[in-house]
Amino acid sequence: MMRIIKLLLLLILGIFGYGLYLQYYVEDANYSKVMGSGVLLLVFILLPLFLHHRYKDKNIDDYRFKGFNNEKKNDA
Repeated sequence: MMRIIKLLLLLILGIFGYGLYLQYYVEDANYSKVMGSGVLLLVFILLPLFLHHRYKDKNIDDYRFKGFNNEKKNDA
């Protein structure tokens, strides 16, 4: 899984680099589409894969704040 994430990261960085190349050296108007597709890949594919890989074996209750809800129940 980590190899896929690293490969996708390199691919997305390459897309960003190609978009910057189009913007500054070729002065092509399609650089915004290339950069936008890189952002979409980053947000909708790479980020969920990374979060799934990072937190798949963790207990979510360890990260939850429990004090506020208990105080609220005791006040009522």
